[in-house]
Amino acid sequence: MEKEIKIALFSPSSPPSIRSYQRGIKVLRKNNISFKSFVDFSESFPSFKAFLFYELITAKEYDFIWAVRGGFGAIKLIPYLDEIFSENKKINIYSSLIGFSDITALHLYFYKKFKKKGLHAPMIVNLPDLSEEVLKNLLEVIAGNKDIELEGFAYKEGEAEGILLGGNLVTLASLCGTTYLPTEKSLILMIEETNEKKYRIERAFLQVIFTLGIENIKGIIIGDIGKVNSLEFLKGVEEFLPKYIPIGYNFSFGHIKNNLPLIVGEKAYLVVKNGKAKLFQRGFKF
Repeated sequence: MEKEIKIALFSPSSPPSIRSYQRGIKVLRKNNISFKSFVDFSESFPSFKAFLFYELITAKEYDFIWAVRGGFGAIKLIPYLDEIFSENKKINIYSSLIGFSDITALHLYFYKKFKKKGLHAPMIVNLPDLSEEVLKNLLEVIAGNKDIELEGFAYKEGEAEGILLGGNLVTLASLCGTTYLPTEKSLILMIEETNEKKYRIERAFLQVIFTLGIENIKGIIIGDIGKVNSLEFLKGVEEFLPKYIPIGYNFSFGHIKNNLPLIVGEKAYLVVKNGKAKLFQRGFKF
């Protein structure tokens, strides 16, 4: 008998519009996904949201906390969460977080502090825009019935394995120089971005790789980066890229309709050869 996956809905940033929220939960109900909503449609203070988030993520009741939407406000929760956790050092984290974009900050914070893995994937308001195939894939990953396999194009050939870290590039860069940015001696860096100019993407990228340590980066995968051409971006930072590591681009994740899930903090295997790049991860196991 399969385990029933229990989900809490939460909005770390500003609340979604009621219409987009209702459209999203309609998709959950149509697919018989059990959930409980803790979405506050008022503009609550970050301190209040952080305390509610703390209660949800430390409750044994939920397997996942699914972000309803992204937004800059997510990073504002971190100092309050850190203070709460510092006062409750023996607490356990039971839920994994689902979301992408600015939710990157929370994924990385929880991995740094607790080695907790998170699912870089569409949020509730994104669900109505997903194709039937992409939605089915996402729900199977959440249920623990599917491993991760993404494919892109080859930029530099090779093979590597490491802990998958990253997400939204500008959000990732904003954590550089803080105590909230995790690193590993063997990591595969993933990045996605939207609505940023090429020079800003280059600047944020260099800040990230210099901070993580070029020697620690064993592979790089690039998802959608908006209107910026991925090949032009890579050529613009070519001289700064770690040498002799596999690099792939145009993977299907980021601010696009075919936003496939990846597990932040999980070991990943990257194989780049014959013009193709493939990334593999084991799925959630319950």
